[in-house]
Amino acid sequence: MAMGGRRLLTSEKTAWVLSSCLLLTLLTQVLLIVHHDEFVMQVDSWEHELEGNLVQIDSELREALGAVHEYNGGAAVAKKEAGLVAAPPADHAPYRPDTAKGGRGPFGQEIKIGKATKLRGNFTSYSMEPADILERAGVDYKVGYVPSISVREMRALRKSNLEESAKQKATLPSLEDIQQMYGADSHIVGLDRCEAFRDAVKPEFRIMGPAGLFNSATNLLNKLLKLNCSNEVRRRTKKYKAGNTGMLLQAPWGKHNPVFYRMNHVAKVGGAGIDQSHFLPIVMIKDRVTWMASMCRHPYEARWRHDNRHCPNLVPNKFDRGRTPGEGSMGVKVKFATKRGYPDPVPDDPTNKTFVDYESLAHLWSEWYRHWYDADFPRLVVRFEDLMFHAEESISKVCDCIGGTMRPNFRYVEDSAKGQGGPHMGSAGFLASLISYGNITLRNQDILKDDTDRAYAREHLDKELMEIFGYAPIE
Repeated sequence: MAMGGRRLLTSEKTAWVLSSCLLLTLLTQVLLIVHHDEFVMQVDSWEHELEGNLVQIDSELREALGAVHEYNGGAAVAKKEAGLVAAPPADHAPYRPDTAKGGRGPFGQEIKIGKATKLRGNFTSYSMEPADILERAGVDYKVGYVPSISVREMRALRKSNLEESAKQKATLPSLEDIQQMYGADSHIVGLDRCEAFRDAVKPEFRIMGPAGLFNSATNLLNKLLKLNCSNEVRRRTKKYKAGNTGMLLQAPWGKHNPVFYRMNHVAKVGGAGIDQSHFLPIVMIKDRVTWMASMCRHPYEARWRHDNRHCPNLVPNKFDRGRTPGEGSMGVKVKFATKRGYPDPVPDDPTNKTFVDYESLAHLWSEWYRHWYDADFPRLVVRFEDLMFHAEESISKVCDCIGGTMRPNFRYVEDSAKGQGGPHMGSAGFLASLISYGNITLRNQDILKDDTDRAYAREHLDKELMEIFGYAPIE
């Protein structure tokens, strides 16, 4: 049929076009599902490179302004000594930032440090009071917050335009509860190997970045390092496109992979061309109880039977059909990097090129971190909780380990460091995390609700690791 000299699509052709579009959409969705993690990591890599360039520009501008202040202050002093002018006002003094004292930055901005205590060396211990931490971070807890929820729940809220309704009033945890769970001091394992790392690797080659299990705050560590630490020797050579400030997006063998992937695997995002012996892994660890709760909301590449009625589901109960309640454990399969032409990532089982089996979620936490703790090469293991309650001190010590330079004003990450896309949807921001992980009732009563799960966790979680990292025992 024709109209106005033009042929119109017949119903058959229209159906064919629509079917083709639908097929193309479905194929695109399948590809995104299969390669989602790689895509997200690539986007993170581009973001990391852009932010790294912005941080470098910021650093160079600060240096330039500092030099101007230094020159102006010196010139004014010289003129005063010559009897030409009066002494310059105090606010025109050379810019020499002291993070322990606060003061004003090179742009005249006020630096709010809060309560602080000078420790040995170059490190400062700040108040652990939640209100003081939030003040230093510039977060107003009075406006409320959205707690960490599952991907499914966040999608439902967005679909109904009800995200704002998910906000809750912020009730800050007490300092006593926080210290009862995590102690009063930071716990960083591996600082005794920093000197060996610096002796073995020349300054301009030193690089570092996060490693850790899913939900251990590797993204938060990455952002805090980018914002606050720089390998100035490497940066000033101006020849490194990747990690020009010494801070990489992830371990070049893949941040979630077990320790034996090091020197045996190259990550598809950010791993090519990196000498892995020059990389200092900063391994993130989280309290195994709250970590299991995070895995229930965002399991990532871990596969095990669980649902909202029973999670973390360490031992079968009445909801697990086909299993005898209270007997055995719920096995976990974890998808790490596939072979894809690289050395076999599972040397003890050449037939397993994708999944690694663990007896339970408790065994996954214990075995993964035990291997990293027993590693004989330089590495740091940092608690997630210390990035909330001892952030300035912890990042300063990590930065110092490679001979890095801390920026004059410490910067926090207020929103979710993971972003809000894909499997990260529903992740908590800084305020929500501080409230959640400082909640002793949540940890002791609302996560391991099943008595058999609690008894199993108490028996099978690595007790020595729990003690080393200062985590309170399971009640």
